Amino acid sequence: MPRTARRSRADAFGSLLGAVEDRSPAVQPVALDWITLRSGQPRRFFDETSLASLAQSVREQGVLQPVLLREVDGAYELIAGERRVRAARLAGLTEIPATVRQVSDEEADLMAALENLQREDLNPLDEVEATLTIVSRQLGVTVDGVLPLLHAQRRAPQPEVVAQLDQVFARLGRSSWRSFASNKAGVLRFPAELLDLMRQGKLEYTRAAALARLKDRQLRETLTQRTLDEDLGVREITAAARPAPVEKDQLDRVRSLLDQRTMARLGEEQRNQVRHLLSELEGVFTGQQGKKARRS
Repeated sequence: MPRTARRSRADAFGSLLGAVEDRSPAVQPVALDWITLRSGQPRRFFDETSLASLAQSVREQGVLQPVLLREVDGAYELIAGERRVRAARLAGLTEIPATVRQVSDEEADLMAALENLQREDLNPLDEVEATLTIVSRQLGVTVDGVLPLLHAQRRAPQPEVVAQLDQVFARLGRSSWRSFASNKAGVLRFPAELLDLMRQGKLEYTRAAALARLKDRQLRETLTQRTLDEDLGVREITAAARPAPVEKDQLDRVRSLLDQRTMARLGEEQRNQVRHLLSELEGVFTGQQGKKARRS
């Protein structure tokens, strides 16, 4: 991301924080042993290679950007900067530069979500969840209530609410709230197991989306495991999901066998077996035709 884009987004986020930013004290060193993690941190996965690279940079240049903390029960709770804390520990540091602010739980959630949105390696799921947190705080609704609110405003817009939404999304510098509701938020409809893998950093968005398109749960679970074990790409997932084609030669052979003279040469038990198989085959095709009729 270009520096100008990062700076303009940081400015936009600062305006969203409003009075919280105005209370920012000076940077101070804080012992790493005194820092605890908040529950529900927006970022859940940290790439080990990238973290090792940052740790090396910390050894050579120190921590260039302070982390954000607040005092809780005689210790310091991390609001933003977990990657820097982890890298500092890897680098063998005992303390880290920090800004300590007196903020509420709601303000801490907002600040953590805002910083998460500034990451260069942000994935669509992280972006959606951070955006939901920010909008919920700005409009005074629960996180679970944001999407129903957005969809309700698309159906029956209320000018005051629409103005608020336009303002928040404009400051975020991303898509409009309408586009967010109809497109980006669709990632939340992925099966729960795929969302968990995305949060753990084991599955990126493109492959998760390919797997999410599979309606057959058993097939999806099988291909998900294969994707993890064999590192399948999107094309390989799509190809593996296609049903195996029936060979034309096989169809021709079956047709040639299904005549009265061939049937007459079979024993009663074999004829009953053929009738049973034909009934099953007819049921398969009848069922498929019924599904098509319902869809149309």
